[in-house]
Amino acid sequence: MRSLTFLLVQVLLVASPRLCDGAGDGIDDGIYHELSNGVSIPLVGIGIGNLPHEQIHAVINNNLSAGIELVDTAKASDNESILAKSVRSFDDSTTRHTRGGTSSVDPGDGLHVITKVWYTHLGYRRTKYSVQQSLIDLAVSSRRQVFVHILLHWPRCDDSVPWMHCESEENRLPQTVKDLGPAPHLDKANAFKESWRALEDLYDEHRERHSQDSADVQPPRIVSIGVSNFEYDDMTELIEVARTKPHVYQGNAWLVFHDPFMEMLLKEHNVFFQSYAVMNGIVQRRETAPNAFRVLTGLARELTASAYTQTRGQPPAISEGTVVLAYFASKHIGVIPRASSKSHQEENSVKSVKAVLDIMTDDHIRQLESAIPSLMKGEDIHASVSFMNSLDTPIQIHWINPQSHEEILVSELIQPGAVQMHNSHPGHQFVAYDPDRTFRKELHVNAQYGTTQHFEITSSEL
Repeated sequence: MRSLTFLLVQVLLVASPRLCDGAGDGIDDGIYHELSNGVSIPLVGIGIGNLPHEQIHAVINNNLSAGIELVDTAKASDNESILAKSVRSFDDSTTRHTRGGTSSVDPGDGLHVITKVWYTHLGYRRTKYSVQQSLIDLAVSSRRQVFVHILLHWPRCDDSVPWMHCESEENRLPQTVKDLGPAPHLDKANAFKESWRALEDLYDEHRERHSQDSADVQPPRIVSIGVSNFEYDDMTELIEVARTKPHVYQGNAWLVFHDPFMEMLLKEHNVFFQSYAVMNGIVQRRETAPNAFRVLTGLARELTASAYTQTRGQPPAISEGTVVLAYFASKHIGVIPRASSKSHQEENSVKSVKAVLDIMTDDHIRQLESAIPSLMKGEDIHASVSFMNSLDTPIQIHWINPQSHEEILVSELIQPGAVQMHNSHPGHQFVAYDPDRTFRKELHVNAQYGTTQHFEITSSEL
């Protein structure tokens, strides 16, 4: 399974992300992925779904200033109108210098918004109503085009999930919603399929309307549809019955390394994978896998130094999180990190991720493909070493303590032709002896974490 997962990550999309200059709908510069319907979606965005409402205005202001063009939220978060008001406030307060004076933000500047239909609103008419309410709440102003990506948040309500309470949530709905269709938790096998039919119809309506409307800026426009948190069986069933296959799948970042079958299904049907929980699931697990986190820290420092040279002393903010986001973007996997502090928002920005992508090498990718799964699983990585005895006599292996320089026995006897493996650390040293100590060979570990270095003890060294 591990080799299949590694291969899958390699082949998700081997091409580099598209770095656009002036590409599409007034978007100036960023990193994009082309969906199966030809729409370019930013690979790097922000999530505001669970942010306290009072923080959203500042977060949107900071991120729009930093060039973010995609925001992820959900109807259940009850913040779509707050998002719209925050964008409008930013546009109203932002001016930029032009030849001969200042002007307001470019009317062509667009914003991609991902929002979702909650499981209480599954079913054809309920879903249509939910989407229409989202579009009303997301109406920003006549100066900025909003491109909306609508997802089904969950395939169903499930009472076995501790925080889902199907019947009580249904009972709390307004009567106007209940009158639109049957309770979806009473038809868990089919409600999401009816919802998908509603999304297909809405998508077709918006596509037809856009082809006929010559206005530069329209009301919020649905440009793609998709799902979130669907399991493999539900996803397979949906694809089989869909008139329009999902353009977007949003799921936990752990899928990249731990659910190769879902990943292969998405790739087969050209469904864009957008990941959440990148920071919580990887970057914030340093205590469980410190060596793996050291890899991220080392890469962040190395890439910062390279960026410093390339930018003549003005590098963007690059942290361990930036490196992880860039890794996902390099595989055409979308990322929507949530950050309330301005410093973290700068580290998560398109500018910082793009700077890392510009200088990231194949060796960096190899190190990350070892470190990231280790952090996800909470199982640390090591620099492995193997000792092969090609002598005619047994050998002993001692580890040299880097502080005291004491030689500590780790392999009492390795017989001729035998091989032994040990975990180590970059920069450590070992020494090999024969039993009579007539032979001595020092061995220096140059392997990085997550890799293996092979030592062969041969007669030519006698």
